[in-house]
Amino acid sequence: MKTFLDDSSLERCAKLHPSFIEELNEDTRKKILDRMIFSTYEKGEALFQEGEKADCLYIIRQGNVKLSTYDGEGKEQIVSIFSPGDTIWVAVFLKEKKESVYPYNGICLDDAVVGKMLREDFESLIQDTHSALEIIALLSKKLSDANERNLILSVSDPKAKIARLFLYRLNHITGDVVKLKLEDIAAHVSLRPETVSRKLGELMNEGIIEKVGQSSFRILDFERLVDISQN
Repeated sequence: MKTFLDDSSLERCAKLHPSFIEELNEDTRKKILDRMIFSTYEKGEALFQEGEKADCLYIIRQGNVKLSTYDGEGKEQIVSIFSPGDTIWVAVFLKEKKESVYPYNGICLDDAVVGKMLREDFESLIQDTHSALEIIALLSKKLSDANERNLILSVSDPKAKIARLFLYRLNHITGDVVKLKLEDIAAHVSLRPETVSRKLGELMNEGIIEKVGQSSFRILDFERLVDISQN
């Protein structure tokens, strides 16, 4: 982990993938940024580990982070995938503050830039009524968004999972081109890259999507994609 990021690099990340911070008024935004430390992490590095004291919230500026745990047989269970612009609020919502620990591991799926803010600083900030109302309103939107992503993971059919992921991304962009690398799709839907590649091939052969460049897909048949997502 490294912490010598310059302001211009952070500004570029913020413009590419705005987080909840960019939706706040200037004064509230400055208060948060003054209390936040941005660091770079390498692929496979942990933001936090299951059982560690839960005392921070994290904002992802670049890269993807998975929350995961392991079952009794040692098999990894992916709880959620967080992308640039997302916030990991786990520590904020745990009830017993003094003894709270992370119930999951937070692992970087690729090289990442992540901001960290102590929970006590965040709680101090929201003592201000205006700031609190702003953040609560945004949290409602973000929690709804998180539920959408969890629904993607709840689907068992691989093709339907990928279709839901494309629909989810379409709801967050302008236009009909979704930018996703194969490995990012695999991470988001918790599938092997080989399975994802095969299912993407099926969607392309059926004329539902087409590949554009190295890591983008244009949606050609929206209605058919919706039908597959509901399988």
